[in-house]
Amino acid sequence: MFYGAMVWDPWLIVSQIVCLQCLYYLALGLLMALLLGTRVPRLTLLYFFDFATLTPRTPTGWCAIASFLLAAAAGVPRSNLN
Repeated sequence: MFYGAMVWDPWLIVSQIVCLQCLYYLALGLLMALLLGTRVPRLTLLYFFDFATLTPRTPTGWCAIASFLLAAAAGVPRSNLN
C-alpha cells in the first residue's frame, strides 16, 4: 500500500483505475495502429469494441487478437513475473 494499512483513499483508487485504463487503451491503440494499420484501409473504433473482429479465420482477425494479447501483456507488472 502507498499510505499504510489503515488509510483508505477512494480518490487515489479511482485515479489509479483511470490511469491504468488510459494506459491500456493507449497501448492497444498503438499496437492496433502497428498491426492492423497496414491491413485495413481505415482503422475505426469497430476494431476496438466489436467482438466480431476477433476472429481467427482471417489474418486481420489474428492481428486484432495479437493486439489485445500484447496490450494485456504490456500491463503486467514486472515484479509479478518471477
